[in-house]
Amino acid sequence: MNQNETDLQEMVSILGRRGQTIYGRQSIVETCTKAGVILIDDPEDERHDENSQESLERFLLEYSKLGPAARLTLLILSRQYEATLPKELTHKKKSLVDLVSLLSDFVAK
Repeated sequence: MNQNETDLQEMVSILGRRGQTIYGRQSIVETCTKAGVILIDDPEDERHDENSQESLERFLLEYSKLGPAARLTLLILSRQYEATLPKELTHKKKSLVDLVSLLSDFVAK
């Protein structure tokens, strides 16, 4: 497991424990199931190594859908662990003003 994958695994472990407290165990079990991540409460358990980097990133994506606080927690943890988040979480969404501006540019041509 490389350093980024280790950092992602640590983040997933923290989010799993935090999420069970805040969002309920069932919600986190569903998130883990969608992502294909093993839900283990013990961060020292060796079975964490069975999670692929892709499944860890899917977990982060699914977790971010739990609400704005979940997304903010992801950003804070990524800074603390110097982990790279999937680009779907870090790209800037276009505002309505940006979309109207693009549309008007398109129509003007």
